Amino acid sequence: MPELELVGDDLNGLGWTLKSLMDENLAHQAVFNRVKNISGSLVVTETAADVSVTVFFNRGRFKIQDGAIAKPSAFLASDFEGLSELTSGQVGPIKALLTRRIKARGNLIKLLQMSRAVISRE
Repeated sequence: MPELELVGDDLNGLGWTLKSLMDENLAHQAVFNRVKNISGSLVVTETAADVSVTVFFNRGRFKIQDGAIAKPSAFLASDFEGLSELTSGQVGPIKALLTRRIKARGNLIKLLQMSRAVISRE
């Protein structure tokens, strides 16, 4: 089973939430197979608290760190409610983008691919 490595000393609450969700998702072979060839970085920001996390995808190896890097491959931001709806699977990433529940920048194709690892399968 692939493991999500922690970079640095600790994570903020958003980071621990994403790490837990990704650990669970990556344990499923179907999810892992869909994200194992991705290379890049994803910054997720909760806008109300201005809290960010960076997730690194490196062809089957995954790392997460507190804070945002300067030039991620993809970036998404939303308030707590929008991120909760997205990560819980209540709203899909395309609908979230179209309805402006989340804001995105960077490589949107890569963002959609990476989102498979951070959206609940339930």
